Amino acid sequence: MLNCSFNEAAKECTLKIKVMYNDRSTKELLELLEQYAMLTFESQLSLNEELASRSLVVDKSELELAIEVKISQIENLEYLKDIGFKASINNGEITVTRAAGAVFTDLAAVVFGGLVFLAGVYGVGSLVSMFVNGEEINVFSLAVNAAMASLVMIGFSFFNGIKRLVDYSGFRLSNQSGIITMKKRFDLKLEEIKEQASELFLESDDKELILKLGNYIVFNSNVENIVQRLTLEQLANLLKKC
Repeated sequence: MLNCSFNEAAKECTLKIKVMYNDRSTKELLELLEQYAMLTFESQLSLNEELASRSLVVDKSELELAIEVKISQIENLEYLKDIGFKASINNGEITVTRAAGAVFTDLAAVVFGGLVFLAGVYGVGSLVSMFVNGEEINVFSLAVNAAMASLVMIGFSFFNGIKRLVDYSGFRLSNQSGIITMKKRFDLKLEEIKEQASELFLESDDKELILKLGNYIVFNSNVENIVQRLTLEQLANLLKKC
């Protein structure tokens, strides 16, 4: 069963996206219903609400079941994996750690970014050599080397994975007897932060939804992603109740 706070959060999200289908005809809604499995969770919620608001006599049991399954998965924190974490519950204590798959993804991104960056450096070197050494310049060579040189910035962007690897190496978030403990690296040093459960809260801006413990950022997610938002709200609620 959904707890009240989770129900309210889901309903609030649904109301915000309900406008998605209010200008569609009944025929269009029924066509969408037949393809419900291809819709995003946000779209499924919106479609279900729109059908209900029009009091249409139609079998939408499969759509409602799909929504129920998704909400159950959100409640069980299965979608923490989408932002690179996993949760385990032992004797009522919730522990959140970095997911192994996320670590592998970051490592792969760093390696790939390094290769792309080196290719870009080679392109920059070739461009410089063409002009410094007075080599004959043709359009094709210039275009190829310029394209390779542009890979420097692309490769550099992949290095964000290094920061995540460092910041969340040894990461652990748990709650015991109303005290929330977070282990996280700040300036390379693994520190342990302890705060009352009341100090755990969500903060958002135009792009990110941020889970904070006092003045410290735990981790963040996409504020526009309803699944991630509900997942973080559920995590915060569960940690506060432990």
